[in-house]
Amino acid sequence: MALQQFAASPDYDLAKLPPPPPLPPSPSPPPAAVQQLRKQTYSNSTTTDHQQQRRRPPSAGGYGPGQQHHDDGIGGGGGRVVEGFVLVLRATAAAAGFVAMALVASCRHGDWMDFTRYQEYRYLLGVAVVAFLYSSLQALRSFRRMRGGGGHVARSFLDFAGDQAVAYLLVTAAAASLPITIRMRSAVANAFTDAMAASIVLSFAAFAGLALSALLSGCSLVSTR
Repeated sequence: MALQQFAASPDYDLAKLPPPPPLPPSPSPPPAAVQQLRKQTYSNSTTTDHQQQRRRPPSAGGYGPGQQHHDDGIGGGGGRVVEGFVLVLRATAAAAGFVAMALVASCRHGDWMDFTRYQEYRYLLGVAVVAFLYSSLQALRSFRRMRGGGGHVARSFLDFAGDQAVAYLLVTAAAASLPITIRMRSAVANAFTDAMAASIVLSFAAFAGLALSALLSGCSLVSTR
């Protein structure tokens, strides 16, 4: 009602009213050069992100992109430590077998002090030769394997079976030679009986080395499966 009265009044003149404010200009599309620059900047940033992801080091306990976990028996550095223990045990067994073989073979003093007169000592000599040759070859293989990398599962199984077989031969040869050596030393102690007793002790030592080596080979075989 008040607006109608104001419009009917003589003071109301449309020509005296201020003009409305002009509308803001519509944004014009960016030039082609600007669009090309934006595309190039986006492409460069994407390439930089991919390069940073590739160069990013692996997180703790994990593996980076494209990396795989390689296990050598009892994985990583632990596998090399176990292989080092096996090498030492086999080298010890080889040394003990060689000395036992040399002691038995040197007992050729004539009459009853000749090892060829007793089948127990002949068996002990043969097993000492087998233990020396087997342990030497296995120690050489273990050394080459440590320098060249992990072995195949089939080789680990052969190592496990071979260590057990030779260890069994050693303990049976030492056990067979022990009673007759005890009887001889109860009657007389000389160079012959001392050499036989020492060879029996060394045979037991070689047996212990190969038995522990078989145990470690079995653990390595189980861990690779």
